[in-house]
Amino acid sequence: MMNQSNEYKEKMNKIQKEVDQAIERMFQNGEFQRFLEVTSKFPKYSLNNIIMIVSQNPDATLVMGYKKWQELGRQVQKGEKAIKIFAPLFRKESLPKIDPKTQEPIFDEKGNPVMEKREILYGFKLVNVFDISQTKGKELFNIHKLIQEDLKEDHHIQSLYKNFMHYLNKKIEVKEEILENPNVKGYYNPIKHHIRINASVENTSMKFKTLIHEYAHSLLHHKESDMKNLPRGHMEAQAEAVAFIVSKYYGLDTEAYSSGYIATWSKDIKLAKQAMKEIQHVANGVIREIDELMRDRMKEISKLYEKSDEKEMKTSKEKTSLSLER
Repeated sequence: MMNQSNEYKEKMNKIQKEVDQAIERMFQNGEFQRFLEVTSKFPKYSLNNIIMIVSQNPDATLVMGYKKWQELGRQVQKGEKAIKIFAPLFRKESLPKIDPKTQEPIFDEKGNPVMEKREILYGFKLVNVFDISQTKGKELFNIHKLIQEDLKEDHHIQSLYKNFMHYLNKKIEVKEEILENPNVKGYYNPIKHHIRINASVENTSMKFKTLIHEYAHSLLHHKESDMKNLPRGHMEAQAEAVAFIVSKYYGLDTEAYSSGYIATWSKDIKLAKQAMKEIQHVANGVIREIDELMRDRMKEISKLYEKSDEKEMKTSKEKTSLSLER
């Protein structure tokens, strides 16, 4: 068992070194934007898995295992090379039950701890996945792409912007104001802990992206944060990266990532990884919050798609019937 454990550690250490080398190459080759683009497609993946995907297939958009694709009516095409990513390993263990309120163990009448079976993460393994571009078969319903199309319409992005601002006001004061400097789209004040968006900006998508940028600052650089004293360039790089990922995820137009500060991260792989983890964590959280706000709209779009699909199938069957009658 010890030998297996040592073998596992050696294997994981070797893979981790390969991941670190991929990160170093990414910074040296100026491909940080590529990392952000892939992260926008897989916001809920771990940093290591995103780096694995970037280094093996940077154009990937949707990855799954061989059997999962078959279950969805698609087949991996012959000769396609698998993308290797990490999958978590769990085992069930009997552990003391914890009171959700006190976070203390629960005891029975005899003073013995109440035990329960819980799944415990004990490691990772490499698994093979394939991108949708490597498969063929049944067309998949993609709510994400439909939402992106939906948000291209002015009234939908305006609605999302207003709803997100209303939601944020429950946690932090957010207001639109005409700012003295017309070139300033918005700002976050860490002392007063509030966000201001320049009301003179007419483009709603731009105001939405600015709101995400300043919200990222409020999450990462508030006055109680361990990161509040980071160099300004570092903080701007983080907030800009979060705004890029979230905007890209929702299909909004994004300018090329422009923060020159990230070049300094290439000199310190540990600092680079930490910054990337923080960016990904915040972007993931913001996407989850916005998705929750859009839940009703997603259901509405799904129903419209289902009705359209049913109508299309009915029309196709009628055409087939007429063809047979002839």
